[in-house]
Amino acid sequence: MTNRSAIRADLGLAIRELREARGLTLDKLSAKAGMHTTYLSRIERAHSSPTWEKVTALAEALDLPVSAIATAAEAQADKRGGKRRKRS
Repeated sequence: MTNRSAIRADLGLAIRELREARGLTLDKLSAKAGMHTTYLSRIERAHSSPTWEKVTALAEALDLPVSAIATAAEAQADKRGGKRRKRS
């Protein structure tokens, strides 16, 4: 798996887990975030990379700060043993 693929997978899994934890379907979250259900599904399955605008819309629809999505994606990377860049 390439680094970009891994990042997309981590982000997609994080968004799916956050959505499911709130009891939201793909349809409900996509409607709240103002995007097509198919696009959200592609993000969750790591077939699309969302723009910052879309990540922000998802965070707002989930009633979370964007940082919570980033933290959840990092947790996914940790689960699969992915490497994180060190903060300077």
